[in-house]
Amino acid sequence: MWLRQQLARRVDGSSLGLFRILWGLLMVWESIRKLPKADGMYSPEYFHFTYALFPFVRPLPEVWMMQTEISVMLIAAVLIAAGWLFRPASALFLLIFTHLFLIEKLYYNNHFYLTILMGFLLMLSEADRCYRLPFPWRWKKSATHDALPQTIPMWNLVLLRSQVVVLYFFGGIAKINSDWLAGEPVRFWFSHKDPNHFLAAFLTQDWFIYMVCWTGLILDLFAGFTLLSKRTRVFTMLIVIVFHATNSTLFKIGLFPIIGIGMLVLFLDPDRPRKVFSWIAGKFGKVKKAVQVPTLPSSQPVAMASWGVTAFVCGWIAFQVVFPLRSVSYSDNPSWTEVGHCFSWRMMLRTKDAFMQFKFDPPEAERYLEQHPEMLPQISQAHLRSMVKTPHFILQYAHALGDSFDEAGMKDVKIKCVSIVSLNGRPYQLMIDPDVDLKTVSYGMFEVPNWILPLDEHRRPGQYPDSPLERQETITQVYKEFLQLNETLPEPAAPVKYAADFEYSGTVR
Repeated sequence: MWLRQQLARRVDGSSLGLFRILWGLLMVWESIRKLPKADGMYSPEYFHFTYALFPFVRPLPEVWMMQTEISVMLIAAVLIAAGWLFRPASALFLLIFTHLFLIEKLYYNNHFYLTILMGFLLMLSEADRCYRLPFPWRWKKSATHDALPQTIPMWNLVLLRSQVVVLYFFGGIAKINSDWLAGEPVRFWFSHKDPNHFLAAFLTQDWFIYMVCWTGLILDLFAGFTLLSKRTRVFTMLIVIVFHATNSTLFKIGLFPIIGIGMLVLFLDPDRPRKVFSWIAGKFGKVKKAVQVPTLPSSQPVAMASWGVTAFVCGWIAFQVVFPLRSVSYSDNPSWTEVGHCFSWRMMLRTKDAFMQFKFDPPEAERYLEQHPEMLPQISQAHLRSMVKTPHFILQYAHALGDSFDEAGMKDVKIKCVSIVSLNGRPYQLMIDPDVDLKTVSYGMFEVPNWILPLDEHRRPGQYPDSPLERQETITQVYKEFLQLNETLPEPAAPVKYAADFEYSGTVR
């Protein structure tokens, strides 16, 4: 009963209203950033890597249709910020953003996943109770004001705050691994920063690298909880702001630092923004109704949240706590296998240097591809750079290529892969079993498939080649060792045109 009363308790909707405005403006910016990508990352011309449960999600058939869809999403974000048609606009934005998210798994990003979750929770809330702009036809009627009480049920803030706590905490849990504690891959990234960076003098110093790694770990583990406490809230907010501002200068992580700072508004006292705005308005001698403290009848009976609302809140929080834990249940490193990497708040944990080459049996299949390059599913350089480091992307492409062979009447062609990868500077090793026909295997959602070879955890990270020549020689040596052990997979007699589409050697993150 106490829990139901607390969830139903009405509080000032000022902080949530301010967050709605900030969130809407950020989503406007995100939509504008996505518009130029309609003919690239969302182009229907390219082969797209899909999520296990959503292989049917595809881009719209024409580029102009994708541009129109993103434009509609932009308009919905404007409506969210303004508070107009809030729930329909939130639902429309969520639907389109989720569609764009599911089109291409290659571009999975934790802040995109966070956008979907926060957008869903915001849609369920009463975030439009405060600071909603009057409709245009009412702009001249300044005396008229929305009479709806500017209060919200506490469960609105509980859900949004808990999501932020989960984000930080499990981001910290993921950093408790030997590579991160040893300074990798941060050391590698810092070594490749612009020498004119304003922190360049510190980026190669071990003490600075360890400070960044351990500060990030400690902050992630405890920030969410200390934001909930009034005693530590202000200090934590200052640290978080400095943390995100520093990250934005050191790493290319898109809008996430700004989103991280914006979400701090949720942890303010619910009436704090209103008090600040009221103080500012008082300085000008006039207090608008929009910043006046809302009042509730003193005789209002004690309300309790419905059992449905209570069950949803508890179930949502429980799922968000349990689901990311699957990544720590695997015996193999998720940064290597990529199993459990998504939807687990694993951030900034890996860099991979990779070489990949498909092999075909019988060898005549290679010559057939040379003569019929239109059989190859078209991928961009961005697809290629991500595919070589990700086993299930390699598998998806092999299946698509196998379908092309089947349509050509070559159903007996076997597709195998030589994948040589270094994780966080470890010595190069095979990532995929080169003897397995990828057409015949699958990829499980909750288990590591046996065609992904285990990472040799005993090899120390941080042993990066000193030069491109050394790197090439190291990969060549691993490749030669593979050839000696696998005489049944002959080397191509001559290079073929499609090899440039498949063979790749380079650093990917």
